[in-house]
Amino acid sequence: MKMTNSLIIFLLFATLTVPAMSQEDFPSLGVSHEYVLERINLLRKKGCRCSGKRMKPAPPLVWNDTLELSAYNHAKEMQTYDYFDHHSMSGEDIGDRLDKLGYKWQYVGENLATGQKTFDEAMTDWIKSGSHCRMLMNADMKEVAVAKYGKYWVQHFGKLMPPRTKRTKVTYTEGQ
Repeated sequence: MKMTNSLIIFLLFATLTVPAMSQEDFPSLGVSHEYVLERINLLRKKGCRCSGKRMKPAPPLVWNDTLELSAYNHAKEMQTYDYFDHHSMSGEDIGDRLDKLGYKWQYVGENLATGQKTFDEAMTDWIKSGSHCRMLMNADMKEVAVAKYGKYWVQHFGKLMPPRTKRTKVTYTEGQ
């Protein structure tokens, strides 16, 4: 009985001291999720040029909270440890990080930026960069989220696996 009471007290204390992350816990992007989606989806709707290559219009994206959490965690880690990379300090890529959060991805992608004061500045820089622009226009992607922590911006893209499908290739590779 004493062990049970101790366990209950420990679990109660743990839940009180480690609250779940909510959207309010994330530092503000300075704009709403709706604004971010509007900017991205307007570009995708019109199509654009990425490094001189004409990109056809792509379907609109929807916001995903798990992608936001992953983007936030990566931005926070880069700020905390003062580095800039697509891999975490422990060597994990976006696929690894999303696997840990339970996001059953078929496709994923990541855009990074540093030093921009606003989302519009980060978006402009991503459009000017060929690889970042191609990721913005990637028709395979269905979901998106953006997070900022300190000077770091992280944009995550994804497409979930179809129901009852098992991923056979478990590694993530960069590129189109």
